Amino acid sequence: MLPTDSMDDDAAARRRAGVAAASMKQHSDSTPAAEDVPASTYARLERSVILWLVGDNVLYTFAGLGKKSVRVPCLLMEMLVFPISMSLCMLYAYGTLDSSAVRKRSILLWVLYMIYQAIITLVIVRVNDFPLARGVMLFFFHLFFAAAFGWLIGALRDELRALSSMDNSRIKRLFELMGFQLALVVIGATQGIGKGDLPRIAATSTFSMSLIMAWLFALAIFDVSGLDMTVAGIRMDLRPREGAALLFTGTLTLAGLASWVLSEQNDPSRKMVVAVFDVFVVALLGAYFCTARIIWVARRRRRSKVGDDLPA
Repeated sequence: MLPTDSMDDDAAARRRAGVAAASMKQHSDSTPAAEDVPASTYARLERSVILWLVGDNVLYTFAGLGKKSVRVPCLLMEMLVFPISMSLCMLYAYGTLDSSAVRKRSILLWVLYMIYQAIITLVIVRVNDFPLARGVMLFFFHLFFAAAFGWLIGALRDELRALSSMDNSRIKRLFELMGFQLALVVIGATQGIGKGDLPRIAATSTFSMSLIMAWLFALAIFDVSGLDMTVAGIRMDLRPREGAALLFTGTLTLAGLASWVLSEQNDPSRKMVVAVFDVFVVALLGAYFCTARIIWVARRRRRSKVGDDLPA
């Protein structure tokens, strides 16, 4: 072999290594660098969301540590506001997909908010003489939201960025949903936020939460898995995880509708409100694990495809 041939082979090898490294870097960042915007672009949105969450937690704090006369009104008002806080966190996470730097900020904001809510929940249960079992359930409910949904929000965001499949109509629908949630706050507050209104406010809050949760799970079921509901419904061709996710999400939505019916009653049954909320929680857990599975499978397939596409 001539020396020039050896030099050509070395140059070709270096070119292949460079192509592989560039390809790996491109696939590791789901959005090309030219399209990635800095987090400062959404600084106003971030400050607005933080301000709202702080106000929400102030209400919740007064519900546990305020004067006895303001505890129940603050608690009921916070229950109405809580679903909007969740929607704002979703808006910050998924309305900013063109900025990779927002990912950590949105998850951190969500986790800190839910952890504070979990801590104050125990205080509220103690000072208001609520059932301890229900208080413990709500405490772990918030912790589950902080940890499990923190992962889900980040993983789903990564897949949507990788697929570039986030339709602007989804964000438009989120804004419409938030407007409806705000209307529920106004209706619930004007009808009364006294101690006797707790079952009605709880039902309204459950209905409002079901809206944002159904929106979130729909992103994973339809955008990430690529499920065409019309074709799947006609052919009855659903994977088990997709069918289970739709089943639990549908149950969650029905529980929300049942809560809405209860909230329209002047004096809804406390036992019925609690029973519907328990169904909502079970459906929420089922939908979470099914959508988490969908996202995990999609991520594994995407990463394996990236490995297969790399040149040998």
